[in-house]
Amino acid sequence: MKYHYKLLITLFFAINIQLLSSQNEANPWAIEIGANAIDVYPVGESTPHGNYFDEFFNLNDHWNFGTYVAITRSLTDRISLTAKGSVNEISKWGDLGKVDESILVDNLKYYGLDAMVNFKILKDTKLKPFISIGGGYTWIEEGLYNTFSNRNGIKNLVGAGTVNGAMGVKYDITNQFGLNFQTTYKHAFKDYLTKHWQHSLGVTFNLGKQEKEQISENADLDTDGDGIIDAYDLCPKTYGSKTFAGCPDTDNDGVPDSIDKCPNVKGGDRGCPQKETQIVQNTAKPSKVITNTSKVVYFNSNISTLGAEAKSILNEIAKISKEGGQYKIQIDAHTDSDGSNQFNNKLSVNRANNVKQYLVSKQLSSNNISVNNYGETQPVSDNNTNLGKALNRRAKVIIKVVSN
Repeated sequence: MKYHYKLLITLFFAINIQLLSSQNEANPWAIEIGANAIDVYPVGESTPHGNYFDEFFNLNDHWNFGTYVAITRSLTDRISLTAKGSVNEISKWGDLGKVDESILVDNLKYYGLDAMVNFKILKDTKLKPFISIGGGYTWIEEGLYNTFSNRNGIKNLVGAGTVNGAMGVKYDITNQFGLNFQTTYKHAFKDYLTKHWQHSLGVTFNLGKQEKEQISENADLDTDGDGIIDAYDLCPKTYGSKTFAGCPDTDNDGVPDSIDKCPNVKGGDRGCPQKETQIVQNTAKPSKVITNTSKVVYFNSNISTLGAEAKSILNEIAKISKEGGQYKIQIDAHTDSDGSNQFNNKLSVNRANNVKQYLVSKQLSSNNISVNNYGETQPVSDNNTNLGKALNRRAKVIIKVVSN
């Protein structure tokens, strides 16, 4: 019996170690360890079993506790695969009613190997309910109420295949750690292996979050000394402006050098001088000068609230607009690619509206402010990295001021 136990655990860990070693740090793997409980009572069979779901939460009389380890591989935002190994001892096999509340057996060994396909019902929240389906193989040591195998003798460790269905919920405590509660029904293909329930509660550790961890370790690094840490600086080796996420605007015309056709000459036509920079009303009156300025504010993941740095930039915009004369303001809001299109469209609407409401609170006219929401459709950086996502969570504010 000890041989079976050691072989089971050795095979499980050997497979998992091989899978982990074949992946790089960016891949979405997670490991899990926790406690599980086997309940052979509410399975719809005759005494000493009970009807389906009868005394389903009777921990004292029917639950047999053990441990488990699991590894999960995410395939999409909603679908993942899980391999799980369980070890238990069964001492409670049901009851006979009021006379005996719990039928006891002689600590029967229980081992299980299972594979499940999981479907996440909600994906953009910390609390993520899910359903699963799959199968596996379970071994239970023979005892007083399960001596139905064809093997000679008693206390044999006999096994059979099972088909499994489960439902549960995961809660993300941080980006790396979480909790997972799951209830699984396991239906055996052989009569000698009883149907049973397996309930589990474990701690999950996401292996695919290394990049964010590395960024946080270097959170204070600012190579070019422009006040923007390298993790969020689009031009980390060149001194630049917060307005353009750390990139320079040499001629100070509101167009960063990276897209300025004339980086050393101030102009409003893609950074180059316009053919007519002034609109002259007549020879007797002074000309009207049109000034275009743009600023960018950034947001944290999955939220639309404004941080202190964003408010500081908007205060500057309000000052420029009020001092310049007539003004028009356009707000273009964006998100990263996390979440569904519908979620991101709504998020960008909320971001644009929050920026507008803040500017209105600074005595700017609501009628002079227009908003556009683009969701995740216009990224400025790679959404496959945490840095790229941070740069895409933005709202660009374009100010057009007409003054005499």
